[in-house]
Amino acid sequence: MPSAETKEIFRQIGWNGIRLTVPCSWETHVGGRNHLIFEKDFSPVLEMRWQERENKKSANARSVSKQIKKTDTTLHEKELPREWSFLKEKFDVTCYGRKRESSFSTAVCTCRHCQALIFFQLNDNREKIDHLLKKSMKSLSCCCAAGSRSFWSIQDFQLQLPSEYSLTDYSLAAGLSRISFQSGRMFLHTCKLSPADNRLNSHSLEDILKNLADVQDLQVHQDENGMGCRGYRKPTITSQILLRLQRKKPFIRAEIRHDTSHNRLLAVILESIKPIRSGTCQAISNNYEIIQI
Repeated sequence: MPSAETKEIFRQIGWNGIRLTVPCSWETHVGGRNHLIFEKDFSPVLEMRWQERENKKSANARSVSKQIKKTDTTLHEKELPREWSFLKEKFDVTCYGRKRESSFSTAVCTCRHCQALIFFQLNDNREKIDHLLKKSMKSLSCCCAAGSRSFWSIQDFQLQLPSEYSLTDYSLAAGLSRISFQSGRMFLHTCKLSPADNRLNSHSLEDILKNLADVQDLQVHQDENGMGCRGYRKPTITSQILLRLQRKKPFIRAEIRHDTSHNRLLAVILESIKPIRSGTCQAISNNYEIIQI
């Protein structure tokens, strides 16, 4: 008879530099720019916070350890159990747990390559899911493993971007999810709308794209199959000056497409004070998709 572990299906999670695989039965909640919470049956099983090493003033493992001891005097430093020794392949690890517990419940990890700091906390009553936690944490990687592209996968969508794009804002509401990024003077917004059929009953793809871009004079062209459209704004010099005075980005490129198999709309919007190359928006859109969970 197959074990619970062989039955469990895993998926990849990617958020702001952190990447790992977790069971599909776990709910993933974004608690902040550098904060993820994983729950099973409405009970937290794993919580993670992290920070990239930006300068000498950035928090390090020693300062975090001092803060942990100061805020929770019942925590004591523990040895990393042998079955968790895989963490030492990538990180320097300091563990903490309650005095009477045989194992740890909290750990501070420092990436040996990029010095990123990762703090995670495990559910105290984790015996039944301990094998799942180990498998998930074994897959953990931070921003230095991403290479030239960053990986984002949360809810039911997946996005791959050039690594120079950094997170500026996000909203993960049920009907409209939006994540915003910046690369130099280029601003990127990715949007997912659902359910698509309800929205298309009252608005066209063109109208939805103009509203998302907040640009009514967008020059829009619809795809031949009717499943998508793309638009742009390339204003004259005079219009550029007027838009800049209104604190608006003069140049816009945007795309939207209807994913009929998942009943979703996916949109990509680029804004800049300089002209945007025609293929940039499409290249990002090609790496933005709904995934089956």
